[in-house]
Amino acid sequence: MRNHKMMGGLVALAIAASTVLSACGGDSGGSEVKTNADGTASVTIATVGSDSGSQAFIAEKEGFFEDHGLDVKVKIVANVPELAAAVESGDAQFALTSPTSIASAKSAGVDFTIVAGGAVYTADNPGVWIMVPEGSGIKSPADLKGKTIAVNALNTMPHLSTLATLEDAGVDVKSIDVVTLDFTQVGQAFESGQVDAATVTAPFNYQIEGDNLGHAIVAPYDAVNDRKDFYNTIWFGQSSLAEKQPDVVRKFQDALRDTNAWANDPANEAARKQILQDYTDLADKTLEGLQLLQFGDDVTPELVQPVVDIMEHFKVLPRPIKADDIIADVK
Repeated sequence: MRNHKMMGGLVALAIAASTVLSACGGDSGGSEVKTNADGTASVTIATVGSDSGSQAFIAEKEGFFEDHGLDVKVKIVANVPELAAAVESGDAQFALTSPTSIASAKSAGVDFTIVAGGAVYTADNPGVWIMVPEGSGIKSPADLKGKTIAVNALNTMPHLSTLATLEDAGVDVKSIDVVTLDFTQVGQAFESGQVDAATVTAPFNYQIEGDNLGHAIVAPYDAVNDRKDFYNTIWFGQSSLAEKQPDVVRKFQDALRDTNAWANDPANEAARKQILQDYTDLADKTLEGLQLLQFGDDVTPELVQPVVDIMEHFKVLPRPIKADDIIADVK
């Protein structure tokens, strides 16, 4: 667990840029997609082992990649920086991440582009919560003044949305201590008293609640776009791939559209949870109460700009950008 007192603007800028560049490595390894003898395009995609990454699992299991001429290898990574590194090196053609990562990369000179939609924040299914330990006496964000709050990584949406929530509650964000902590370690940190609060994504919030270690007090993503929809996660690749092999990108987009239609259908909830468990080994009790995310098809500036705006508000971009700058224009 690392401690970070709230940083000044210039320090935050430096960390945002260096984090992206170090995660991505140096020179691009290229990402040209080869065609197999049967005419399918051979693609590797990188994702995470949670519901937010489950589009890949569903598309592979239900045959949507195959339906659209893609021979896909799904690679599950443990740490978010590995996603950018995989695409930059050419080990993966597409990967899942937050729009914050692509905005930071583009602003720092790394030529990534968003190619497809992932999970969409909605007011009735936010997917992220600020949690506090049971018996803490903390009832609202206003009670977090001067407290220690855990986030999974700096300058991510969980981090920045937490700051926005505190600002809205009248809390000076410079008064808090921010520590970085893996979601899986939050329950233990609550037990030991290491942190006063933590921003947690599903399904980890269900695990913490199920173990009676903590409960949610607010959904921080509500503060990002006045409770209007925006993209929480997206799929990205190298800009050169979108420019040189747009047909591959279109196949990937079409496969995800079919995936989203299947995944967003309530009739498939049980089957979707089973697929998620097959790929992640989540416990039955965690899956039972899990509110599944909704996935989006078209990536529009209106659904990405709120993320860029909150990054600019907290001065974590090396240079200003617009949502249009990070969305692939594939015809």
